[in-house]
Amino acid sequence: MTEAGITVAIVGAASELGREVQTVLDQRGVVVSNWRLYDTTKEGDSIDLDTLPADLLPEDQAELDGVDLVFICAPAAAAREWAVRGSDAGALVIDVSTGLTDADATLVVPEVNADAVEESDGRSVFACPVPGATALAVVLKPIDEAVGLKRVVVTALEPASYFGTPGVDELAQQSRELLTGQSVESKVFAQRIAFNLIPEVGDAAVGGRTRGEWAIESQTRRLLDLADLPIAVTSVHVPTFYGQAYVVSVETERPFDAVAADALLRQAPGVLLNEAAGAPTLADVVGSEATLIGRLRDDPTVPYGIALWVLIDGLRKGAAVNAVQIAERALRERG
Repeated sequence: MTEAGITVAIVGAASELGREVQTVLDQRGVVVSNWRLYDTTKEGDSIDLDTLPADLLPEDQAELDGVDLVFICAPAAAAREWAVRGSDAGALVIDVSTGLTDADATLVVPEVNADAVEESDGRSVFACPVPGATALAVVLKPIDEAVGLKRVVVTALEPASYFGTPGVDELAQQSRELLTGQSVESKVFAQRIAFNLIPEVGDAAVGGRTRGEWAIESQTRRLLDLADLPIAVTSVHVPTFYGQAYVVSVETERPFDAVAADALLRQAPGVLLNEAAGAPTLADVVGSEATLIGRLRDDPTVPYGIALWVLIDGLRKGAAVNAVQIAERALRERG
């Protein structure tokens, strides 16, 4: 790293996620003197490569020596290999693929556990959680600090972009086919996604949960440092393109109601609560760097509790912005 800028490698640079990371780096004024952009997907075939800041290189030409910062935007299955290669080369590594385990990386959302960067004991590999865990942790942390969390129940509505560009393309194609009376084939989703709801996000996991549900539950606990927090998530694929939505019920240990929650969450970092024009919708959150909250109300079924509607742009704040924020903080620590 020099005063003139840093050398940044993006693995999976032609993917939708890789391109968003490049956009956020530019928008946040990160000075990049050299780019190394590697293509690990087939998505680059349909993308205007002239908009990339450097030539796109094939995966087998990947060279990480001399790189200051590596963003892993490749398929999750390859994340550990790339993390090891980047770390061995002396680079700071940020996994945006959600493919690394607890043992591989430190999980960070700067608004929630930024201290984890300073306390990483020399570890050079950090990871973004799944968008649902990011959104929930940002909302739940101030509540836990104020009145203690007793139980959390969530319905997670996951868009087609959960599967990246292939998922978005399949929803668009199936919608066109159904509207024109054609037969529909599902390749990305387990079942038809157009005009449908699929109550299974990820493969089956322990106890009847899916891996998508398990990821939100376990990573929310990790971010909040609440290993025993009772949290139950039901995840559903919905026929929308972008933006994640969560229907959340929170039971607290001490007295808490919607009025207190409104005052508390308006001051919370990374949260935007403004219902002057009605509750926020998915259209409002796409492109936003905040976690949006609406439908904040009392839950009359428990002694102390609230219900609310939580939204996040999974591609932007749920991935790219979070990753760049981690990198900025970690680079400052390195000096």
